Amino acid sequence: MKGLKTGRRAVELTFIVITVVMALMLVAAAWGGLVPPASSRMMPLLTLAMPIVLAFNVLIAVVWLLMLQWKQALLPVVAIAISWSPVTTVCPVNLSSQNFDGKHVFKVMTFNVANFGPYDPSNHNPSPSMRYILDQNADFVLLQEGSQERDYLRLSNVEMMRQELESKYPYHSNGNRDLMILSKFPYTVVPDSAFDKNAATREVSAFVKAFDIILPGDKQLRIVSMHLRSIGMGESDKDLYDSITRHGVDVNKRSELSRIKHSLLAKLTRAFEHHAQESSVVRALIDKSPGNVIVCGDFNEAPSSYCYRTIAGDDLHDTFQECGAGYTYTFHDRRLLFKIDHILYRGDLQAVAWKRDKAGDSDHYPQVATFVWKK
Repeated sequence: MKGLKTGRRAVELTFIVITVVMALMLVAAAWGGLVPPASSRMMPLLTLAMPIVLAFNVLIAVVWLLMLQWKQALLPVVAIAISWSPVTTVCPVNLSSQNFDGKHVFKVMTFNVANFGPYDPSNHNPSPSMRYILDQNADFVLLQEGSQERDYLRLSNVEMMRQELESKYPYHSNGNRDLMILSKFPYTVVPDSAFDKNAATREVSAFVKAFDIILPGDKQLRIVSMHLRSIGMGESDKDLYDSITRHGVDVNKRSELSRIKHSLLAKLTRAFEHHAQESSVVRALIDKSPGNVIVCGDFNEAPSSYCYRTIAGDDLHDTFQECGAGYTYTFHDRRLLFKIDHILYRGDLQAVAWKRDKAGDSDHYPQVATFVWKK
């Protein structure tokens, strides 16, 4: 009997230690985005893993409550309370929808279309991604990886819908650029040399483009579309990640531990440091922009990360945080499920709706935000 009590006590103490560790990890993950990646390699990784750490804390609190251990349950609850602002960026709580009937609204879509699928001149099936774009009929569509090697309008799976595209979006980009726009209203491309080869940040391989638009009622709007540096994970890296998330890490296999350290972690660390540099340049562009600005695209960074915080600053609002509900992800490939695409804004605008649809044939999902004018 004494041995049984000792065993129970050992299990309880172990669970208490786990509770403390997970609570501390949540606080670190929530606020780790305040630390520059160059100062800490661990903080960006914790920030990326915050949804998982948050889920563990909720589970631990529920277990303690079921065991009627109120004091122990208080620790993860306090950790969630301390981390509430970053937590709602990752997992917002909006239980009611906003009524915007009768108001002048406009919709903005951001979508990394991954070149509209692998190039195949014999493919005569309509592009699922372009079909979704045309069906949504948003006022502005910002594309990342629209067509890096070929003119997307000449891709066989897009060209068959070109007449409909021209009808719905008389103003649109042409050619093989990474960033493109489909617009119902005339726009001008904002000249900016922030990422030109002559700039101080010449080693930054990011795409950023701004468009100035005049909407009905002489409403001025600038949309900044971006695609920050990709993390650069190859197929072998994705296979390794998939194996880890399915089967865990075999600590007895030094080769596996070495691959994790020198492949996955090294690439993530380099990407975080590059993103920190790129985000400061993007923020400088935002600071030079007029009041009404929408910033969207493929950040390749999670909410509350250092890069995200730098770009958002103190003035940009997150449409997902204001109108979304629960955790979601926009990137999906080999169990890599992260929200790395965002729509931020400021000015005389108010986001009244946001959605992410599991549509298209890209490794990213599209997002659509609906806005109204405050005045």
